[in-house]
Amino acid sequence: MAELRTLSINELQVGMFVKDIILKNSDHKVKNQGIVNSERTIALLKKQGVDKVVVQLQPEQLALLDQQDQADQQNKNNLAISVEENEAQESTEHQPDLPLDDELAQAYALYDKASEQIQSLFLQARNRQKISTDGVEKLALAIMQSVIKNEYAITILTRIRHHSSYQWEHAANCAILMCGFALFLDLKHKIVHQITIAALIHDIGNAKIPEGIISKPGLLSTHEVIAVEKHVMHGVDICQQKALLNPIIKDIILNHHERLDGSGYPRRVSEDKLSKLARAMAIVDVYDAITGEQTYKKAQQPIDAFRYLITNKNKFDPSIVQQFIKYLGVHPVGSVIQLSNERLAMVMVGNRAEPLKPKIKVFFNLDTMQHIKPRDIDLSIEDLSIVRAVNTEDFDINTSKLIKDFVNAT
Repeated sequence: MAELRTLSINELQVGMFVKDIILKNSDHKVKNQGIVNSERTIALLKKQGVDKVVVQLQPEQLALLDQQDQADQQNKNNLAISVEENEAQESTEHQPDLPLDDELAQAYALYDKASEQIQSLFLQARNRQKISTDGVEKLALAIMQSVIKNEYAITILTRIRHHSSYQWEHAANCAILMCGFALFLDLKHKIVHQITIAALIHDIGNAKIPEGIISKPGLLSTHEVIAVEKHVMHGVDICQQKALLNPIIKDIILNHHERLDGSGYPRRVSEDKLSKLARAMAIVDVYDAITGEQTYKKAQQPIDAFRYLITNKNKFDPSIVQQFIKYLGVHPVGSVIQLSNERLAMVMVGNRAEPLKPKIKVFFNLDTMQHIKPRDIDLSIEDLSIVRAVNTEDFDINTSKLIKDFVNAT
């Protein structure tokens, strides 16, 4: 049965049926009935001085609104424990416990396992089977332990791309990047573990979206876009049923597609209702999407993703974007760069003290346009400099194969 509710104009959403409007500085209701068909209608009502609206909500709209209210309250009461409680702590330089070569092969095995396990989780959700919460928690813990041993070993694997495996790789990549970023920010390990779980399953709701839409190579229709946007609430529902939701996990799943200016989805909330963790997840999600290869687009370089995030400062928190770039480095591990001696190399170990002087592996001679025997170089002690980031497709270099070759050589 439909129910009438009075909402602030900022809570009004597309699809709601408005019965009356209330202007600012007035308690009088003005008859103005109709369905809100677009964000433009909401903007027009705001411009006309509308302060509140009386809406007629259907049962499913009421349920969604109640979920949103609960999430917002949890943001206020609980999510301050995430980044905020650590702001007084000085971020510590995360020193690897193991050399890169010692951890790389183990990290590669874990990355493969993570992709397989995430794919299995999606299939379980699609078939309405019970999701193994224990399995997700153990996988998140294994990722965190690998990052602690040597953050660069598993992070370099996020540059391995196969468009046919995008969903699983994207989930694994986001978990690795969010875990590393949270440790870089010096968050407590208990919180980092929850963040990593959330990143692993942040898109689990896609299991409820028709495969034809998810893997469509071209532009989506309006109806298909609406269907895709529903994956967020599907994800919340799936995790709620499987006892996987706590305030941190729910916040990240619910808000990773929201934007500071209110242009995101599903709730179109703005920055005052977005925790720092949700803002960080939005940044990581977009970064990996831009640098990933999908059925409808080719992978772009990390510098392109950084440029997009910096340019859209009205959507992504600029201070967190800067911290994220500092965490990854101007040339993240796995990036291919051109050196001043006409060689190509892959960045293997970052250098936060001197970001333009990482440890690299030289593998290609631009003079002869041929691969050469890989050689490790530390730019902090060599008289060489980075000229630019390289698009590997320009040289017919397969980044994924190159990384696998380096792993096999360890």
